[in-house]
Amino acid sequence: MYKWMRAFPLITILVASAIANAQTKLQPGFNLFTPEQDIEVGQQSAVKAEQQLPILNDAEVTAYVDRIGQRLASKAGGYPYQYHFKVVNASDINAFALPGGFVYVNRGVVDNARNEGEVAGVMAHEVSHVALRHGTHQASKAYIADAGLTVLTGITIGKAGLLRGLILDRIGGVGLNAAFLKNSRENESDADVRGSQILAAAGYSPADMANFFKLLEKADPSKRTNFLADHPAPPDRIARIEKEARLLRVTDTPTQNVEQLKTIQARLSTFGPARTTSQIEQMSASASKSSRARTPAKPVSVDVPAPSRALTSYASSSGLYRVSYPSNWKVDESSSSGVTIAPPGGLTEVDGNPEVIYGAIINRYDPIEASGAEVTLQSATRDLIRAIEKSSPYLHEVSRSTQNLQVSGAAALAATLGGPNPATGMNERVTVVTRKLSDGDLGYLVFVTPEKDADTYRNALQAMVTSMQISH
Repeated sequence: MYKWMRAFPLITILVASAIANAQTKLQPGFNLFTPEQDIEVGQQSAVKAEQQLPILNDAEVTAYVDRIGQRLASKAGGYPYQYHFKVVNASDINAFALPGGFVYVNRGVVDNARNEGEVAGVMAHEVSHVALRHGTHQASKAYIADAGLTVLTGITIGKAGLLRGLILDRIGGVGLNAAFLKNSRENESDADVRGSQILAAAGYSPADMANFFKLLEKADPSKRTNFLADHPAPPDRIARIEKEARLLRVTDTPTQNVEQLKTIQARLSTFGPARTTSQIEQMSASASKSSRARTPAKPVSVDVPAPSRALTSYASSSGLYRVSYPSNWKVDESSSSGVTIAPPGGLTEVDGNPEVIYGAIINRYDPIEASGAEVTLQSATRDLIRAIEKSSPYLHEVSRSTQNLQVSGAAALAATLGGPNPATGMNERVTVVTRKLSDGDLGYLVFVTPEKDADTYRNALQAMVTSMQISH
């Protein structure tokens, strides 16, 4: 008996080692950012995000969510980020994470959960996005793929991946930046797997996460739309979580801790109903519009020569495309396939930010995958237009402006956006021309002019579109 007792710790170690070896091994993907820069980016983004979102500043509710979050974060692995957890007073069942450990949980998650494990399930998923560095991994992929991180200016990270000045402001300081929040199905699957491991290590069950996704499937569509848009579901999501639970050799019995959750839910009910994310965004846009109306921008004076009828051509260094453009315009290369082509004076600086007043941006875009749906030219174009409207809220798509056309022998779309640019004080017209590439990305040309000069530049736009040759 004494020998058996002495051997017991060794048996425990061997069993634990076997379980650890059985679980799926995950590593962060390619990244141009350092973990320290993740924190820098996350801090800047969190400040901006909290200016846009109604944070629920209730000590009891925040402490409850933070307790669960810190329990999970202690088992997250990877770089030792200091995690921060806050509750957004929004009714949607959703959550998101910014690089460096900044996690936000919508009130709708807590309101609709049936036990603490389901709250922990969605939070473990978000902690996994941080631990696996998915936000800056996605930004790095966008850079390498020449997608650009700012749709209308083509700004990219420097060669060393260092964030300085305007780059930090545009990439890290914009708050709810799509480049950091847009996850692929592969990211989502990895976060499910790593989240299952974190739940098991923290004393919860992977079944808690599976049950959360089952709850989401049954929820009112208006409450789950944003989660499915931000977290495109990988195939057989629940089956994959259940498989990881078997590899971990843990029980499939969900956590049954409900007493404190019910106390928190009762407290939340005293605060009145929360708004939806859509309502919050509309209120924010209205406030921003009112602010701009009170402080109109001083019109920018620009002296730009008319576009030459003579054309010259440009071929991207990646070999992706070739295009003709007016010979008195200049090419400003932002990356190996993304460029701005503009007349002298057409690309200027307004309040320290680059602004295309006359000219074209040619680049590629990695569209968000809709849950369970194939990415089509139409859906990818819609996603790109939404991204433009989000980054430039003064722009709105012109009704019935979408046209079908051919670019380099394949189907393409063209759409027009317009609105008063608060930075220049001029009404702006933006024409977006899109075509799918063979790798699933979207090739696009964005043509910008003041509305008053749109007819003058119509032939230049037509020449660029008809001359475009794409290699795949």
